[in-house]
Amino acid sequence: MDSNRLPSSDYDTGAWQQCRHRWVTLCTLMGLFFILLLSCAGPTSTGGTTPQASITPGNQASIIPGNPTPTAPALTQQYEFTEQDSGRMLIYTVTSRFGIILNSQKYPKENLLVSCQPQGTLGSISNLPSVAPPLYAVRYEGVEPGICAIRNGSFLLMVRIVELTQ
Repeated sequence: MDSNRLPSSDYDTGAWQQCRHRWVTLCTLMGLFFILLLSCAGPTSTGGTTPQASITPGNQASIIPGNPTPTAPALTQQYEFTEQDSGRMLIYTVTSRFGIILNSQKYPKENLLVSCQPQGTLGSISNLPSVAPPLYAVRYEGVEPGICAIRNGSFLLMVRIVELTQ
């Protein structure tokens, strides 16, 4: 008799099931790694082999095709905003000022939230334009580079403050 051979029942229940369990775990982990790899290589990633220009309304391409060096972002040339501008991404330099005029019945001033990263990116400006009720105005100035979300109910403006480069 050959003592190195396992009986068929031992082979099926022991070593083979462990091997199959390890194989399933390995395939699952490889699949998750592949999905993660694909999500990192999506169009929002700048780490791909070919730079892609990302164009959004009010913004030009931030990378020139064939040139991996980012160019200065196109600055926003509009300085007053209303409800119709909701959803926009604004880009200003430090010391730039802009204002928002909203209807207090639809967007109460006390519900206006400004959240920035870092916290001191925007500063409030007190010299406000006069507007007829039920409208109200708020003004901000870029204090330091960062990004902010200004929201009130369904109204949202994203503001990016950048250093002026020469």
